[in-house]
Amino acid sequence: MDDDHRREKENKNLLHDHMKFHYGPTAGGLLESVSMEFSTPGEKISSVSVNPAFKMRELSISGKSINDALLMVERINGYHSASFQIGFLTAVEKALNINVPDDIMNARILQLELERIRSNLNVMERLCLPAGFGVPANQLSFLKEETSRLIGNVSGHRYFFGTNLPGLCRISVRSLNDRIKEVLYDYEDILDALLSSKIFVNRLQKNGFIKDERMIGPAARASGFPIDARADSNSLDYSNCPFSLTLRDEGDSFARFMVRAEEIPVSRDIIISSSQKIRNNLIYEEEYNGSGNGISRIESPSGDLFFMVSIEDGIVKSLEFSSPSIVNIGLFKKSMPGNVFTDFHFNWESFGIWLSEVVHIK
Repeated sequence: MDDDHRREKENKNLLHDHMKFHYGPTAGGLLESVSMEFSTPGEKISSVSVNPAFKMRELSISGKSINDALLMVERINGYHSASFQIGFLTAVEKALNINVPDDIMNARILQLELERIRSNLNVMERLCLPAGFGVPANQLSFLKEETSRLIGNVSGHRYFFGTNLPGLCRISVRSLNDRIKEVLYDYEDILDALLSSKIFVNRLQKNGFIKDERMIGPAARASGFPIDARADSNSLDYSNCPFSLTLRDEGDSFARFMVRAEEIPVSRDIIISSSQKIRNNLIYEEEYNGSGNGISRIESPSGDLFFMVSIEDGIVKSLEFSSPSIVNIGLFKKSMPGNVFTDFHFNWESFGIWLSEVVHIK
């Protein structure tokens, strides 16, 4: 038997030795419905497939007015509603050549950073749960709830629904700076306590290692890639904000945890800086019509959110977008081989994936 035939036979035997088992679409530890199939010869995972079809939706947006389309776009992922609103509206404003005032731009930056704080706290909480760290998980959950209440005070809705319109914004920044400082007063102590636990740190270190040039968001910055739309996109101007990239180089779940953890104080400082440039009670009511094409790229809490829109006489002719979760699902699949199943939850949560973002637009 020649070498090629022998290797082919060995590979077939190896495949027969692998066990495949399903996890989901509903199971303990999963926040959203998703089906996964793991292949393993015994302990370590050799491959994983992810089927997000259980959460898949089809949204009919073509032919709707801008405001009606916005009502659907802002609910694609309610937890990142501000990101979806602002990404969509920035593309619309470019298509219609709408001049957006500086205080509106600063108000949108403020919204994104409030949303980023809450989202990062959520990921950190989710990473505590599979380790059985109930106390810090509850502490982070409390900070997350306080952030949601603060968002409600600023915008009138805990998830920013109805906050933005083309060229417009509805927020109030009264007492915001004092409130954000109060919300995060104990944050550093909670983080220090977590990092002092070798049990917690060991569950994350070397788990889900990946370095890939296609990476985006916190996952990219955790692998040493300085990719951040806040730094290299002209959709929103962060040049006058106290913004700095948070980079790690380890490329594992712990690095992704640390990037998010270290971004929270950065977001707080951006919020304080931006609020000082905003007139209080930004409330406007206007209608815009026109035709054109526009694109935008903003940094959502999970990474690049890209929109391309075509408007005709004030009606959405077509809309395309790329969400970070679509990219991050692929990265998770690539990072999983070599890990054991008991480390799966840490790896999955570290990417900040939302299945609701995997949606078909028509």
